[in-house]
Amino acid sequence: MDKPVIYQLLPRLWGNSCESPAERGSLEDNGTGKFSGIDSPSLEYLKWLGCTHIWYTGIIRHATKTASGGCRPSHPQFVKGEAGSPYAISDYFDVNPYLADDPDRRMEEFEALVERTHRAGMKVLIDFVPNHVSRDYGDFSTGTSNPVLGRGDDVSVHWTQNNDFFYYPGQSLELPDKTAFTEECDSLAAGDFDRKYTLLPAWLVSQAKDIFEHASPEDYNAFLSRNRQLLSPYRENPARATGNSYTPSPTVNDWYETIKINYCDSHSQTWDKMLSVIEFWTGKGVDGFRCDMVELVPWQFMQWLIASVKAAHPDIIFIAEVYKKELYRKYIREVGFDYLYDKSGMYDTLRTVVEANLSSFGMPIELWQSARGITRNWQSLGDLQPYMLNFLENHDEQRFASDFFGKAAKNSIAPLTVSLYLNRAPFMVYMGEEMGERGMDREGFSGCDGRTSIFDWWSPASLRALKKVIGERLYLTDSPWPEELEGYRPFFREFTDMVRFASADDAVRKGMTYDLCYCNTNSDGFDIDRHFAFLRDCGDETLLFVANFSLREARMKISIPAHAFEWLELAPTAAVNPDTPVEVTVAPMSGVKITLSCGK
Repeated sequence: MDKPVIYQLLPRLWGNSCESPAERGSLEDNGTGKFSGIDSPSLEYLKWLGCTHIWYTGIIRHATKTASGGCRPSHPQFVKGEAGSPYAISDYFDVNPYLADDPDRRMEEFEALVERTHRAGMKVLIDFVPNHVSRDYGDFSTGTSNPVLGRGDDVSVHWTQNNDFFYYPGQSLELPDKTAFTEECDSLAAGDFDRKYTLLPAWLVSQAKDIFEHASPEDYNAFLSRNRQLLSPYRENPARATGNSYTPSPTVNDWYETIKINYCDSHSQTWDKMLSVIEFWTGKGVDGFRCDMVELVPWQFMQWLIASVKAAHPDIIFIAEVYKKELYRKYIREVGFDYLYDKSGMYDTLRTVVEANLSSFGMPIELWQSARGITRNWQSLGDLQPYMLNFLENHDEQRFASDFFGKAAKNSIAPLTVSLYLNRAPFMVYMGEEMGERGMDREGFSGCDGRTSIFDWWSPASLRALKKVIGERLYLTDSPWPEELEGYRPFFREFTDMVRFASADDAVRKGMTYDLCYCNTNSDGFDIDRHFAFLRDCGDETLLFVANFSLREARMKISIPAHAFEWLELAPTAAVNPDTPVEVTVAPMSGVKITLSCGK
């Protein structure tokens, strides 16, 4: 495949029509998206957008505070947010009941979603979380035939090759906010509903208040007794190592909702158990896996796992979340991943350039903030460029249009021009990005942090608007949209036109790249620190792209050197040649695409 386009989508949020979600709202208050909400019109739209893969985030069953929607609540002291983190897996072999219209038939509904996606001409990606699981993993196992991590472990030792987890014999787990949690439980038991409950489940507090105010003391005491386990501190003895920290006392900044899996660097029974997870999901029709935090897992295991899976299913793809650039080559060439996040390269470079220009209008910027870093990045990658996954947004990063990053969606066109068009690397769109989603809601656990919460029940206004655009097929018309949607239309059109072009044009999908910055340092109007120019060529077509990262309109003359004609095997013409610069005008924080008429 020349240039995959991946769409990251959280089914929990997609299709949720709640118009007025409440901060820290329960599932009953705020609702949730469903598998069925990813319907044929949704898939038709994503195919129109040019997507080749959909990454369904938050499919596998995870810890949650909710007791409805077919769920069993995990202990609230270690669950982050009301809905819970999709990366605190409670059962590798199940899907989240709350995503199903009929929780008892949730796996059938997921399989139907996979079939719909395939029928629409796209492939299915889901998360594989190999480093950690929820603290109560195993309590939710749905079948006796599937291996359960931790069963049979020798908990009297810290480590042995035959254990799935790491233990601290004689030590109890100490979770952060222990005192606050205990105080909340005591206050609830005493009927004090004035304090702000942030650690207890919203449904539990709401139900307790209702019973306290409308029932007898005996009924309230019975309620407390029924929920005694949720209203007592979580106990774990011996303590197990946390997902990112070998300690029985994780801090509030640790992944305290998870426990770390023990792999060793040689084959163990844990390896076989984790292979069975991948085999289970490939059996459901899943086409690939986004592998979470693989740098925390022995590379020997991932190498063996990928080789084992591809021996039977050669078309399955593996995408790694990797942050150390010095390990990029190893994870592609030795471990066997198909693609890697280029967060530490392309994303960080573009973010730095954008932030520097938005905060220093007309002022000099430092070399490390310069657009020259784009050239440094692709040069450092060399032949690894096609294996990088480029993006401007994902669930971990702040939304571009947030106050914490790019300030406005329109400012993303300059970095999008580079990230999307510079090379054959795949590109990822995060749901709602095309609507300029700002991530400035205060959903609950994370507060207002510029991200769309993965921890809470929520309904972003931009996604509700997008579903209306899809349902009414407005994306297929050039006519004005309804008044309540019209404000989204200009950016939506520009963004989707760019993605659609990248997915369809041969020069972008599979052509060669030529960086023009080195030969334009002294060109009229070209600012090497704020502008970036490059060619893409496929033999039948030559495209010139120019990005302007400044807040001023740029008028420049771009020179194309003789070496570019030689390298791309182009024949100069009267209009396009080494002696005739191309005059280009680029709006602030924007980019342009120019088709050049070059002979062969």
